[in-house]
Amino acid sequence: METTVEINSKTYQLERYPKTFDKSLRAWSNAELLVLEYITGKNIEHLHLFNDRFGVWNCTLQNEKLTTVWTYASQQKAIRQNLELNKLPVKVDYKTPLDDLRKVELAVIKIPKSIELFELFLQQIHKASNKDTEVVCGFMTKYFSPSFVKVAEQYFDEVTQSKAWKKARLLILKSPKESFPKKEFINTIQWKEKFLQQYYGVFSSGSVDIGTQFFLEDLIVKPEELKVLDVASGNGIIAYEVAEQNQQAEVTLLDDFNLAIESSKINLQEKKAEFLCDDTLENLKENSFDLVVSNPPFHFEHENNIEIALNLFRDVKNCLKTNGRFLLVANSHLNYSTHLSLLFESVSIVKQNKKFQIIECIKKR
Repeated sequence: METTVEINSKTYQLERYPKTFDKSLRAWSNAELLVLEYITGKNIEHLHLFNDRFGVWNCTLQNEKLTTVWTYASQQKAIRQNLELNKLPVKVDYKTPLDDLRKVELAVIKIPKSIELFELFLQQIHKASNKDTEVVCGFMTKYFSPSFVKVAEQYFDEVTQSKAWKKARLLILKSPKESFPKKEFINTIQWKEKFLQQYYGVFSSGSVDIGTQFFLEDLIVKPEELKVLDVASGNGIIAYEVAEQNQQAEVTLLDDFNLAIESSKINLQEKKAEFLCDDTLENLKENSFDLVVSNPPFHFEHENNIEIALNLFRDVKNCLKTNGRFLLVANSHLNYSTHLSLLFESVSIVKQNKKFQIIECIKKR
């Protein structure tokens, strides 16, 4: 696995977090390197970084005044890890996509998979822009969508593309528009008689995804299941249904994505709920939950990777009480039951169709 990169005659060590055994993956892309080449030599007072997933920009731009807009708890851990590896200061000025930025002179974005999240970034920048603001967006050409350009043209008069370099390109935005579409950046989704809200960029923006629907059709929470954990909780719909079924239950929602957690706070504001933005369960007490529910992710931006889910499964067992249940829904082709059988004494597929399985695991000891 490639872990060193030379930038401006200096060598950096960059590793992925969470750790992966896929040797084809690395902690930077050519799109991020192309962005660095473009901005080299610019007179920058303050630089704003968006979607610096593993910290390549935080490590290589230490001579500049930086603000990093973060979206994932694992992203913060990755940035800290790589700053430490390169013996650089670990203090980072963090903002969320919902925070106001005082003034944006130059912003760099690795364009995310979610076009909605890209638009949220652009509006955040536009609110703090002036006539000289410039935004440099990097992307790999195989992931290009004309929608990137259409969204950018809503906020900037000048939108140009660079030539390709090692299958990467830039979208360069200048001349912020005087007027732009003002949005709340919240989607409203109907579920039964309930209307859920979620911020742009949170999984399944138009409706409740079909895997979660399949999971909720026959979900039965037992009266004695009073401490419940929802892992990869998204907008909180599964935890909401748990709380509806068992009014005495206390639900804990955990998700790596900060906008997912902020969405679930809206949807469960009248429930007994705790909200944690984290990518692991390490900060939760062992043997503390009666029931764990999950629709675990296996997409990591444009990558398919089950390693993250398998790590979560190990943490779930530690958090469950003896005789506690772990209920999850998953795509059938992922074959999670085989992996879960190595951890839990009792694993059964309680429902399935052509695409999904609902798996129940019982912790016996």
